[in-house]
Amino acid sequence: MVEVKIIKSDGFFNEVLISSDKKIHFDTAYAEGDFNCFGEGSIVSETTDDLKFKIANLIPGKYHFKIAIDQYKILREAENRSGSYSFSIWLEKPYHNPDYAQFCAIIDKKLMDVRIAVPKHSISVSIFTKDTLKPVYSRRASFDTFDAVEYVFDGMSDYYFEVDNSRLPKEGYFSPKVHIEHEGGSKIIYHIFPDRFFRVGPHLPTLSRWGDKPTFSSFFGGNLRGITEKIGYIKALNVDTIYLNPVYKSKSNHRYDVDDYFSIDGLLGGEQDFIELVNEAHENGIKIVADMVFNHTSTDFPYFLDALKNGKNSKYWNWYIFHGEGAAVFDGRAKGKTKPLYETFMGVGRMPKLNHKNAEVRKFCIDVMKYYKNKFGVDGFRYDVAHSIYPEFFLEAVKEFGNEMLHIGEAWCLPSMFMLSGYWNSFTNYYLRNAIIKFVREEINITEFYNMIQNMIISYGPLIQQNVMNILDSHDTERILRAFKGNKKKVKLAYSILFMFDGFATIYYGDEVGLDGGRDPDDRRCFPWDNMDEDMLQFLKKLGEIRRMYHTGSAGIITVEETQECKYITRLSGESIIKVAIAKKPVTLEGEIILSSCGEKTIYEGDFALSIAKYA
Repeated sequence: MVEVKIIKSDGFFNEVLISSDKKIHFDTAYAEGDFNCFGEGSIVSETTDDLKFKIANLIPGKYHFKIAIDQYKILREAENRSGSYSFSIWLEKPYHNPDYAQFCAIIDKKLMDVRIAVPKHSISVSIFTKDTLKPVYSRRASFDTFDAVEYVFDGMSDYYFEVDNSRLPKEGYFSPKVHIEHEGGSKIIYHIFPDRFFRVGPHLPTLSRWGDKPTFSSFFGGNLRGITEKIGYIKALNVDTIYLNPVYKSKSNHRYDVDDYFSIDGLLGGEQDFIELVNEAHENGIKIVADMVFNHTSTDFPYFLDALKNGKNSKYWNWYIFHGEGAAVFDGRAKGKTKPLYETFMGVGRMPKLNHKNAEVRKFCIDVMKYYKNKFGVDGFRYDVAHSIYPEFFLEAVKEFGNEMLHIGEAWCLPSMFMLSGYWNSFTNYYLRNAIIKFVREEINITEFYNMIQNMIISYGPLIQQNVMNILDSHDTERILRAFKGNKKKVKLAYSILFMFDGFATIYYGDEVGLDGGRDPDDRRCFPWDNMDEDMLQFLKKLGEIRRMYHTGSAGIITVEETQECKYITRLSGESIIKVAIAKKPVTLEGEIILSSCGEKTIYEGDFALSIAKYA
């Protein structure tokens, strides 16, 4: 029987033990749930005798999970044939701890942002400050198993709460401890899929014609020299970081099945081309984030071929996770009883999974990172399928390279387990993407949008948010224009909201010029250099200028409100108040308008505008 127990808790952050008394033989067993984005390999049973999984830093909430045996088999019980399990962590009593930024943070020595988590049955929640402060904002957010109340004050003071007439703390006051200061720069990432951005050099007969509809096997020949030539264009977008999809030697156009980690793919150029790209970017104040593909290799990777050839006699046998002997390359995807004799990325036979419990594998990966940092000068790393990698590797990587560099984990959920444990200092924020898209589509109202944002902030805190990679689309999703069925005004609104959030706002190449695209591979179209939407381009440039001038990538607080005329998403900071006003009916806005979808102070239903006011 599968059992879930809380084995450690401070009242809000919990360590959970998942166990089963079922006696079975296994080589590997993984707990895969919405606490780790259903990752295959990040939560591992440490023995092959008992099914036991420890999961730290879980906040109150409802969680669903399954247990995978040798990756491809789901643990099922007589009373639970689906193999899908769930548990809930309910907040038992009010919780507040000023040591954590999600509960109290001082913003630019000006604003105090305070939260208290309360049980859902709590009725009255109030805050009292030791010194007289001006209240700026207050709102209650509701989640599955608890609520949170946010208070924003102009100034800093000690404070206490009353929850249903009970004082917290019982005596004395809480004192603010965490300070967040605004940073310079724009904090805008430009995400490039290299094969589709720009090509310098002759067209090769083996290449598809630039602009044709891409297929899974299309090569269009975009290269590193092409990116270098367009650094001026990228800089004009106020970009200060470029994230590149993989540049390794590979047989695929996406290059996520690596043949050689220490070789630049010949179609992209050579080592000198990459050095010149990084140098040109640095000379223009732009950093380079490189994609680290460590969850798996290709089946043509020499160490995997050696393991297949020599079996258990190979020194690389334990670099992978084999189930049985006599393995051969599996061409296809695992389905039912048809599956490879080794673990893979999501069952794809041509992408065998590396065994990061092996210290030699972890060392190899760190050596690859050293190579790209020392030889080419890259400034940060994005880890592919990070939610499926044994986390000891990330602790070693952060120790080796420090937290000053970006360590961006790919994550498709709110990864509090990874962030609060120090495995990464950033992640791909698909959660924020979903919140913005749902709000702009009017699938959720402004209260539900606020709840989603507060759930995000309370999961890992505003201090971590300063580094998060916020996105609207990527090489793994449909284009944002397609998400809004070609409605460019909604694309502009979505980017306007994204650019108000702390962290790195990400532009996926081509979004700024109206590039369309559906699901993979259609989301990886060629950049339309001869057919750019100039209106969209100028809008994104202006957004970038606003972000750079008013430091909207750091030290901000997002609030919401709704009137009869408008819905407002407001960014409060120590310097200014920037509002995104979305008209419900015709209204003339007051104050200084810095950007408008219709170019006017009077906005009509569906129009929006950004206004700014300075703090008194």
